[in-house]
Amino acid sequence: MTGNIFFAAAAVTFAVVFWLMLPLITSRRDLMKMTPAEHGWYAKRVFPLMLLFAAFATAGSLAGQWGWP
Repeated sequence: MTGNIFFAAAAVTFAVVFWLMLPLITSRRDLMKMTPAEHGWYAKRVFPLMLLFAAFATAGSLAGQWGWP
């Protein structure tokens, strides 16, 4: 049960990252022409969310081994 909750949290986190990145990917023809400020804006938001996604996925997969119900 706890593992499923962590996997659901990981899915929601991944959806938020996808929601942040989708407008960028669809609105530009060449992503390499972004300004450094735009790269920094996305990096500050996407990298911590991806780390959170990895933490939730890891906790979800190890919840049974840790003895969580």
